[in-house]
Amino acid sequence: MRMVFCVAAVAALMAAPALAHEPAKAASAPAAGKDAVSEAQAAKETREVYICDSSAATRRSFAREFGSAEFVTAEAVARGDVAGAPRCMTKAEARKLKRLASVR
Repeated sequence: MRMVFCVAAVAALMAAPALAHEPAKAASAPAAGKDAVSEAQAAKETREVYICDSSAATRRSFAREFGSAEFVTAEAVARGDVAGAPRCMTKAEARKLKRLASVR
């Protein structure tokens, strides 16, 4: 349950700056179709980042669940360099990511 909350929090942090700066769009049929396509692409490109500790047990369980336990930095997540399988992030990096998201 804690992992789900952490993932939701990170996703909300990443989405908030993008939603805050999105310009208003005119409602038209072609624009609505393009919006639906871009939303589908965004859903495919969703990144999952979990807050993990670096213990051997955590690494084993994460690797068992997702294939490998690769740790990422807050800067890499903010740049969008994290793609593919879910990744881990330390608590310190999660705090950095929160600061980076609040600056934007």
